[in-house]
Amino acid sequence: MPFDGLHIGHYILLRSIGSGGMGEVYLAEDPRIHRQVAIKVVRTEASAYPHDDSTKDAQRLFLREARAIARLDHPHILPLFDCGEETVNGTMLTYLVMPFRPEGSLTRWLEQRNSELLSLTDVVQIVRQAASALQYAHDQQIIHQDVKPSNFLMRANNERPHLPDVVLADFGVARLSSATSSVSHSIRGTPTYMAPEQWSGEPVPATDQYALAVMTYELLTGHPPFQGAPMRMMYLHTNTPPQPPSSVNPSLPKEVDTVLLTALAKNPQERFLSIAAFARALESAGPCNSGYQQKRSPERHNPYLESGWRTTGNDFCSGRSLRRSHNPS
Repeated sequence: MPFDGLHIGHYILLRSIGSGGMGEVYLAEDPRIHRQVAIKVVRTEASAYPHDDSTKDAQRLFLREARAIARLDHPHILPLFDCGEETVNGTMLTYLVMPFRPEGSLTRWLEQRNSELLSLTDVVQIVRQAASALQYAHDQQIIHQDVKPSNFLMRANNERPHLPDVVLADFGVARLSSATSSVSHSIRGTPTYMAPEQWSGEPVPATDQYALAVMTYELLTGHPPFQGAPMRMMYLHTNTPPQPPSSVNPSLPKEVDTVLLTALAKNPQERFLSIAAFARALESAGPCNSGYQQKRSPERHNPYLESGWRTTGNDFCSGRSLRRSHNPS
């Protein structure tokens, strides 16, 4: 049922502004300080029994999302203002309160561009911010598992009016590595962006790198590398090499192909050492910036990934290519 006009906690739900598999998102008002916020409410109306397993699972995931966000303090991660539970007409509602971003999602922002592709420079900027947020989450032992354009909100940047900042949201299916021993191998995510290991319920930090690479491919070419029904997507992600993005958008440098196809490797150990390393490699493959540091120090070891990567020569600006370095062990 719709909750427009409902009082929940000390907030007033105004109207629905989005929905997903985990719940409904409402524009709401905090009358105490006259501030508009976004409130995500767990959806329980699908069940006639508020205490059945599906409802309990949804509420458990909501509380886990609250705990995950509460641990994160990063300029490109949407913060959590409040959370709580409320009984309405005998139904328990669990809710999260977050900032309201009137600019909407990256998906909506792209739609408003009327299919005009972003420049490589702008895509590099978006990926840099997204990777920074995800790397921070990984450092806190959190794997997002649902990286996609609709889960990034836009935030106006007065210094760069043509390109808002991106803010990562929706940790509803995130995996907390510290609780790995008690987590089932549930398959969660969005098929278009799911890495092969995610289909078997075994995500690692490089899973988010794969999804961000799919999103990057989509930003640069206008569509993701694979499309179709969920079962076909599972087969393609698991077995089929993606086409180089330059075969779709010939204006892209070949070095971008190398970077994206590395991040889209079927084996997570063959991807970049970290999601931050992927973003740096993409930046190197793009247009040269005078302030860009050409020589990089070796990436720190990541327990999930054993293979390291380095550039030959100075960087991609010199026309060099990526090569994989193997540990002698």
